[in-house]
Amino acid sequence: MHIIVTIITCLLISFLFTYLAKKLKISTAIGLIISGILIGFPLLRNVILEPNINFISILGNIGLIVLMFLAGIEVSWSMLYKEKRDSIFVASFSAIIPFLLGFIIFYFLGFSLLTSLTIGLCMSITAEATNARVLLELKKLKTKLGSLMMGAGILDDIFGICLFLIIGYFVVGGIVTNEFMIMILSFVAFFMGILVHKFIGRRTLLINYFEKISLWTLIPFFFISVGIHFSLESLTVNFFFLILIISIAIIGKFLGVLLTKPFTKLKFKQIYLIGWGMNSRGAVELVIAFMALKVGLLDKYIYSNLIVMALFTTLIFPFFIKGIIKKEPKIME
Repeated sequence: MHIIVTIITCLLISFLFTYLAKKLKISTAIGLIISGILIGFPLLRNVILEPNINFISILGNIGLIVLMFLAGIEVSWSMLYKEKRDSIFVASFSAIIPFLLGFIIFYFLGFSLLTSLTIGLCMSITAEATNARVLLELKKLKTKLGSLMMGAGILDDIFGICLFLIIGYFVVGGIVTNEFMIMILSFVAFFMGILVHKFIGRRTLLINYFEKISLWTLIPFFFISVGIHFSLESLTVNFFFLILIISIAIIGKFLGVLLTKPFTKLKFKQIYLIGWGMNSRGAVELVIAFMALKVGLLDKYIYSNLIVMALFTTLIFPFFIKGIIKKEPKIME
């Protein structure tokens, strides 16, 4: 009975903050993220989630997979194929540059080789699932830049997961966890969504019902799972260290996207928008940081700062993209 109360309470809080976000005319993704952080606070987490945190995390994993499936449905195969060249360039530069920047700076600051590699890796990630939620809401997922960002985000995450597995294999004897398998399933779900779009169609009655039910029942638990990993104590640690991590993460992504200019036909305004899109970290970065914490590649201090960086970059993306699109409605075409 307690688990039913937990689920209903989580959904009501998510609905409340989604409603408030709509009233304030901001992205409902922000409302979902804030509700997840709030529920994840120790006091509320103990009251609302205990002893059902593991079950809520399972629902969050399902929500992530469903969200990626819905994102895939919104992306036509022809659009994804058309943008494959630019996606590869954006993904390559926006993953490698922040990875190298983070690794080199923190290695020279005195951190170990493995810890520096892991920090750089977390900075290279892009949260295509969070981007998908915002782009779905704005109805911009099927545009040129929408498809480009989703494709680049998928490639970024594949790069991050593969590199993390290599580090884990040679250092701690291999890492095969439930969290990793969930991420693999989310990628599969994304491409399954594309196939459903191609062979069944986007506007079928069944798909519409599935989308509406999922957006109000399963997907909120994805954002709650993100909030569970948030630690309020991380805000009281060395403030300079936190600012350094956030600054390197943001600058690295923008620098990486900017370096694609000679290889693409993108305008500087579009590069600026993509830079914010690629800066959103979200769930994948959180999962990799969490796995790294469990196997000893990160300590709790660095882990907490990386969590704040992921949440900060994820929170600011919807504000910037909505502002840019409002000024230039055709920028994503």
